[in-house]
Amino acid sequence: MTNYYIENAKSFIDDTLFVDMSEIYTPFLDRLEVGAKILDIGCGSGRDLLFFKNAGFVPTGLEPSMPLAEHARNYAKVEVWGNTIQGLKTDKKFNGVWACASLLHIPSNELKACFQKIANLVIGDGVIYASFKHGTFEGIRNGRFFNFQTLETLQYHLPEALKVDEFWISSDKRKERSDEWLNIVLSCKRTN
Repeated sequence: MTNYYIENAKSFIDDTLFVDMSEIYTPFLDRLEVGAKILDIGCGSGRDLLFFKNAGFVPTGLEPSMPLAEHARNYAKVEVWGNTIQGLKTDKKFNGVWACASLLHIPSNELKACFQKIANLVIGDGVIYASFKHGTFEGIRNGRFFNFQTLETLQYHLPEALKVDEFWISSDKRKERSDEWLNIVLSCKRTN
């Protein structure tokens, strides 16, 4: 999967850098205080990192494609780690985790462990946003692995620590795209 984003980094940046995501940001950012620390999983071009930084938050990027990670680092002028969520090892904690169109590249049998890892990265009653192409397909399309989800299938992959606070279906924000997206906002339920 990462090879696609290495070989097609420039076209991916061109296709995503200036997409208007403002209506998607609101349900996530409304749950955070200005100054909150945000981890952007699969930060791609750095578009969301720069938006979060300019809005007064403290973002950190996570991006396995080195060309994309380098672009995001230079574009947003924030720390970007070159890794996957599966390979990430850090003691750093975040108030919010943003996973826009990134976890859909993880096989469904690894999703629960990834969501548990994400929950462990969140401070207290932090918030998590994730989006998946809406549907039930899992496999290779256009050189990339995809794991589409519905609300019902996604809930199966959530650990007990996470609960869905809000969800909605949206259309693709990129020109000439007709995909529907499942957007979810999750909160952590702490037992201690």
